[in-house]
Amino acid sequence: MALLAALAGTTVLLSAGFPAGSPDRLPVLLTAVGLAVLAATSPVRAIALFAFLFPCAGLLARLSGGHDPVTWPGVMLGGLATGWCFRFLYDFESAPQPSRPDRVLRALLAVWTLSTLLAAARAVTLWAAVRGLAGRAVNGEGLTDTVALRESLFAFAALAGGAVLYFLLRRSGEAARRAALTGALAGTAVSAGAAVLQRAGVLAPESRPYWRLTERVGGGAVDPNSLGMLCALLLLAALARTFAAERVRIRAVAVVELLLLSGGLVLSGSRSAVLLVGLGFLLVLFLRAFSRRAKLGAVAAVVVIAAAGLALTLSGGGGSAGTRIAQTFDPSLPMEYRASARPVLWEAAWRLFLRHPLVGAGTGAFGWELPDLLADVHRSIGTRDNPGSGYVQALAETGAVGFAVTIGAALALAAQAWRRAQASDADGSDAAAGIAVIAFLAVLAVGSHWLAPDVALLFFLLAAASAGGEAPPESVSRGAEWARGRGTGIGMRTLRTAAVVVYAVGVAAAILATAGPEETFRHASWIGFHDREIGPGGPFRWTRSRFGFWLAPGERIRLGLANFGPLGQPVSLEGRSGPAVLYRRTLAPGAALALDIVGNGAPAAVVFRLDKSFVPRRLGVSPDSRRLGLLSTISPDAGGPSGAR
Repeated sequence: MALLAALAGTTVLLSAGFPAGSPDRLPVLLTAVGLAVLAATSPVRAIALFAFLFPCAGLLARLSGGHDPVTWPGVMLGGLATGWCFRFLYDFESAPQPSRPDRVLRALLAVWTLSTLLAAARAVTLWAAVRGLAGRAVNGEGLTDTVALRESLFAFAALAGGAVLYFLLRRSGEAARRAALTGALAGTAVSAGAAVLQRAGVLAPESRPYWRLTERVGGGAVDPNSLGMLCALLLLAALARTFAAERVRIRAVAVVELLLLSGGLVLSGSRSAVLLVGLGFLLVLFLRAFSRRAKLGAVAAVVVIAAAGLALTLSGGGGSAGTRIAQTFDPSLPMEYRASARPVLWEAAWRLFLRHPLVGAGTGAFGWELPDLLADVHRSIGTRDNPGSGYVQALAETGAVGFAVTIGAALALAAQAWRRAQASDADGSDAAAGIAVIAFLAVLAVGSHWLAPDVALLFFLLAAASAGGEAPPESVSRGAEWARGRGTGIGMRTLRTAAVVVYAVGVAAAILATAGPEETFRHASWIGFHDREIGPGGPFRWTRSRFGFWLAPGERIRLGLANFGPLGQPVSLEGRSGPAVLYRRTLAPGAALALDIVGNGAPAAVVFRLDKSFVPRRLGVSPDSRRLGLLSTISPDAGGPSGAR
């Protein structure tokens, strides 16, 4: 089952993230296949290689000619998981190494999965899905269900991918976890080195307009924020290895990694990353797992990083961490700019939670609900964004039940990491991993950082490393607790199970609520049309193979249809309202017709079906990969959803 799930997940993510014709589609596929083959023969090496590659996803995408690296880590993880599961089928010696957070993380993964199903149902609606309709507007700005589904899928892939890596590492042994940590250190150092080269003008600057405008660099990571968080999460591990290494060569490598990570942190401009480093290095001072020399080194590292940031800021280094921190305290700037609009976003998230208090809006739904949430209070920020807090986002998107499970998982991970951070190990890297986990969970309050796929993978990698070696079975631990008169094991297990069951029931009810046409046409009075285009005869839209309208009593829609496709064949059209056939017509090649559709009586939906459609790319007439039906004109059509409700 796990093997089939890995294959299916990889296929879906590859299809959604890399449309036909994407220049980096073949490179990422070959990388995933290579990881699968290596994992089937040498799992530890495959894990180490994957850990080296995912922090460099942005660099790999650019070298392959791609522009959006967000799905690279997920596809590579899919390849690794596929090969690892294939080997597991005949590797009977493999055994899990349970840790205390495992059960609550499984509950959280279940919540994320159910929440994604809910988001998909709210984007598409059951009513439209049963009738084969697509192209629904999911908000008042006309964002399509296809875009909404992609955003929810990518958010789920980041979260679930991290959890999958955690459980894979917990079953792979201590050697694999140490190899993964070493690989991640090296890969993040390369990613930070790419940022240094970007700043020096050796590598091309960021291609996305927002990052160009803010003068921030992402190096080899998915984006600048990801680079900052990757460097911050591993700085302490690099420092620990610098002081623990006995060989000169190993120490030299650790020093280089430490310097590169520091540079990447400063150049990324991520204020959350700076906060994470500050919290982590502060914890080091109070832990016995680190030697006095390591604590002095931590203080020295913080001083050097601060000095480098200050020097870059004074020299006009726009977009650096120092510049952005200075802007935070600049009274001449608007508060919303200084706080990255968090007050506005958090208030919108709270109102979204009040709409769906039990189960939330669904994974990734905040982004496509935001324009309407802001319009309700006559505001706009000009872009769609996350709430700027992982916990606030959990409240808005998974409701009270999901929020409770999220907090439970965070507390369990933090407690386990704290226990590990207090224990000494050979090079201090496991203790450093524990501190990084605790600091990240604290900083998650002011950033939705685990929605970045590379950051989520690294966080859960560190969580798996900080969980240590094999823990006693839960039954033994529970028995010990009962012997001590506490008996909390069964209570917590029952509570987790109840939470997931309640959440599943709530999600099922919310999905069934989309079975009526009113929800489908809530934001626009039509469905099944592609975006508006301008041709020689004026504006038009291509229909899909099925399209429809929602008509209020007395409402009139004038619809023009023409068979101008390249098939050169007649196309049959049938219109229905419920089971009743309202209209049938066959359009010869080049023929056109005009319809007046008028609502009578109660509000009703009219659905049209075509017997033929085409994909221009498959016919070789253009690179367009959409499935098209008839050319249409709709009146009224102002270029966006009409009949908004």
